[in-house]
Amino acid sequence: MADVRSMKPKIDNADRISALPEPLLQHIMSFLPSKDAVRTRLLSKIWEKAWCTFPVLNFDEDLFERELLEMRAARRDVQKFNQARGKLLNYWKQALEGHRHHCSTGKLSVEKLRFKASFFDDSEFADRCVCYAIESNVKELELHTLLRGDRLYHLPQMVFCSERLNVLYLFGCLLLEFPGRNSVKLPSLRKLRLAQVRASDQVIENLVAGCPLIEDLIFEFCEGLKSIKLFGHSKLRDIKIKGGREAEEVNINALNAHSITVVSPLPSGKINVVSCKNLKSLFLWMTFVVDETLSYHITRLVVLECLGLIFCFELQNIKISSPSLKRLEIFKCTKLAAVEIETPNLSKCKYKGGVVPFSSSTALKLLETDLNLYTINFDPQWYVKFIELIAKFHQWSKVLNLQSECGESVIVPKELRQILPPREAFELFNKYSIQEILYKKDEVVSGGGRKTAQCCKSVPVLCWGHCIQKIEVEMIGKGVGFNSARMVFEDEDILKKINGLQYLIWENYKRRWICEDQSCKCELRALLDWA
Repeated sequence: MADVRSMKPKIDNADRISALPEPLLQHIMSFLPSKDAVRTRLLSKIWEKAWCTFPVLNFDEDLFERELLEMRAARRDVQKFNQARGKLLNYWKQALEGHRHHCSTGKLSVEKLRFKASFFDDSEFADRCVCYAIESNVKELELHTLLRGDRLYHLPQMVFCSERLNVLYLFGCLLLEFPGRNSVKLPSLRKLRLAQVRASDQVIENLVAGCPLIEDLIFEFCEGLKSIKLFGHSKLRDIKIKGGREAEEVNINALNAHSITVVSPLPSGKINVVSCKNLKSLFLWMTFVVDETLSYHITRLVVLECLGLIFCFELQNIKISSPSLKRLEIFKCTKLAAVEIETPNLSKCKYKGGVVPFSSSTALKLLETDLNLYTINFDPQWYVKFIELIAKFHQWSKVLNLQSECGESVIVPKELRQILPPREAFELFNKYSIQEILYKKDEVVSGGGRKTAQCCKSVPVLCWGHCIQKIEVEMIGKGVGFNSARMVFEDEDILKKINGLQYLIWENYKRRWICEDQSCKCELRALLDWA
């Protein structure tokens, strides 16, 4: 009889993955997040060589955790800091030279260069990386640079004459005047993003003019940029402008633009996008647009489908008449007194702010409405307006979602119960981070405030916390080691059972179910019994 032990299958400990051809290893790396792709260099010399010859050059200090920790630990010791910095810099130089050597033999090209560093005294190595990438016909170039002493990096002129460059993202760079108006030639560039870049209006105008195929354009808090004028770019589709106090004017004439977002404290008369006849999405953040200017734009943007008004503090009486509008968002326009909408095709409405009257000459047919209403004082007059608003959207909307940020439990008047939809269709959504749940387990049930609600059994009307029939808690997150969890609390012991939520989440935290980047969220759905 054969020995049973000899019949067991032998375990092959050979590293077959590392034996794969280098192009296959790099193909595997291409599916990994940048952080994990860099970590593969620590597996073996084979993987290190594969990373050094990877067509995506990623010199991002945040990805080199070990070296970055050494520099941070030695921040007060100049000698040790310089040693740690030199160690990382030498490694980057070796990787660049190795890539350059293989590229010179015709085996390699550069698809993308990402460079992020804040510990250099000069720009020599950054120049070498950028110039090498441009010479290698790089398609994507992303630079996050800040020289020591808060000095800005001066980009080499050859970047603006690249025929193959498709994507250009600059953060913290200095753009000087170009030699001539036609000195920028980026015939293949489709995406341009400038963040905290120092440049004049004329430099930006010349830069954009040299990009005939530009489709996506983003400006974020660029110093020196005061007047943004975009004319005649037939391919331009998505535009995002975030400006500081220097911003004075935004004037866009792009016939095929589909989406425009403006985040800037601009005066009302200094925003003009009415020439964008095919615009479908318009978001205005923190602008001082007034009622007349808003109405003027909406009546001329005949295919507009999505409108967002966020922190527009000068709006008082919004009047929207648009047969094409499908989505409307109004958040915290503090002076708002009334909203009049004539939008027969509106399907989604989101509102956050005080209780103001909404009106329409015809009944709307909304698929979903999100209301986040807040106040300081729950006086009778507020409840009258509150009930009227809820009743109106109950008539207009198929699904009504209410969010509450009040600091106390809301006592539900009898009139409110009579006009609310059936319990099967009414849900109250609150989203909290894991840290908030740890400290607000009682507050979630009592209305989201900072104090645990007093028991309302002695009053004739129950607060919504005591109307809860069932609570579903679902933890949703991403990252290695995270396991989703779902809990259901129901019957008469809900308030007691919810007290165990803190212990359960804390146990999950100790087991490292929650990812390190804190992207985990806990969603609570409370089904209320209004009977």
